[in-house]
Amino acid sequence: MNKGPISEQVLQASIQERVRVPQGSIDEGVQSAPVPVGDDTRLKKIYVYADGVWDPQSAADYRIVRVQTEAFDLTGWIDFTHAREQDQFQTEIRVTMAHASDVLLQRSGFQGGGNLAMMQQMAGSNSISGNHIEILIKQVYSLDSFATKVSIAYQFIVESR
Repeated sequence: MNKGPISEQVLQASIQERVRVPQGSIDEGVQSAPVPVGDDTRLKKIYVYADGVWDPQSAADYRIVRVQTEAFDLTGWIDFTHAREQDQFQTEIRVTMAHASDVLLQRSGFQGGGNLAMMQQMAGSNSISGNHIEILIKQVYSLDSFATKVSIAYQFIVESR
């Protein structure tokens, strides 16, 4: 029986050694020494990038949240629960790509009365990946021409290595 060249036999033996599973109970989470979370490269870092409350005074007012850091996934929400159902809002998500900056990725319109998750802003996607993303928030219509102050809260969360 031909077993093949010696180098192939050595390679096969090496592969078998690496995939051999230890017998009995094992806890793969045990570390020889604690690793500080900030230094543990196995973990993704999740942190609040932008968090605030804003009161638009007219249809010309807007808030831009600029998220610019190394590669990341961005998610978040906007709180329209303090607005009336007749109040109308618009969000724009703009990105920077290798060939152009300030590219409109998505423009969406919403009514007051609820929380707006990233999935609703991005037509089904719960996050956006990139290294420079801008979110524009604007109230385009107020039932009483902005006589009643409406607070809009927002929070955007970044996940990166």
